[in-house]
Amino acid sequence: MELIEAVTSSSVRLMVPLLLAMLGELISERAGILNVGLEGMMTAGAFAGFIASVTLFNIPMAICIAALAGMVVASAMAAGTVWLKGNAILVGFSLFILVPGIANFLYIQGGWTEAAPAVPILRVPVLSDIPVIGSALFAHNAFYFLAVILTAAVWFLFARTRVGLVISAVGHDPRAAESKGVSARWVQTLALLTCGAFAGISGASLSLGAVGSYVPDIIGGRGFIVIAIVILGRWTVPGAVAGGFLLAVLDAIKLSLAQQPGVPVQLLGALPWVVVIAMLIISANMRSNAPRTLVH
Repeated sequence: MELIEAVTSSSVRLMVPLLLAMLGELISERAGILNVGLEGMMTAGAFAGFIASVTLFNIPMAICIAALAGMVVASAMAAGTVWLKGNAILVGFSLFILVPGIANFLYIQGGWTEAAPAVPILRVPVLSDIPVIGSALFAHNAFYFLAVILTAAVWFLFARTRVGLVISAVGHDPRAAESKGVSARWVQTLALLTCGAFAGISGASLSLGAVGSYVPDIIGGRGFIVIAIVILGRWTVPGAVAGGFLLAVLDAIKLSLAQQPGVPVQLLGALPWVVVIAMLIISANMRSNAPRTLVH
């Protein structure tokens, strides 16, 4: 029972940065932009959030600055792909290489060795005392509860609002949307900036919420994992949440089994990617909300 509780709690904790970035990537892709630069936006948020926290000692302000840092990188992506009509893969890959390099250089040159202020754990009265699931679902830091709120907001955006319909319409056929008076450029730009804000907060959830500091290459390829999750989830919020939780469970199991003697750690590290490839193959023929601009 203790192992199940530990794996469940770890899975939810590990899912938070994936979930925050996934919501942003979902908005970007539903608008027709494959945001390969997500890793750079997450890195900018992780670095800026850490620096803000150790200089200002204000966690809410650090989270806001992390979101702004992600938006700054997203604005470069928007300028290159939406306004200058550059190749989205090349622009995104440039940001994927450039931003972590700059952040790592500044971190080493700055010599910041102190730890970030701790983000307090919030407990929901009564519910957090429920056996097994109580600590997993109702006792986490602010990033978890922010992720839950934003997940509900993004689901509502696409399921119940005209704005969500406009974003999806631009992703399916920008010219048809413009014939109805919608500026596809501005919709895609705002979608990318929103993605950048979500990715910046996601990065801060790692540097401030999980690690308590910034370390070079802190994102560790999660940007690409998030892109795979969005595709795996067939461009829907419930599907992406399920995919993100599946990978988080695999990560939690990997961490638990890695402490056991005789277990091949390298093989466990490859397990999430094996599952992603298998699920992508299985889900290829399933009904989806894939934006036509991404699949054609």
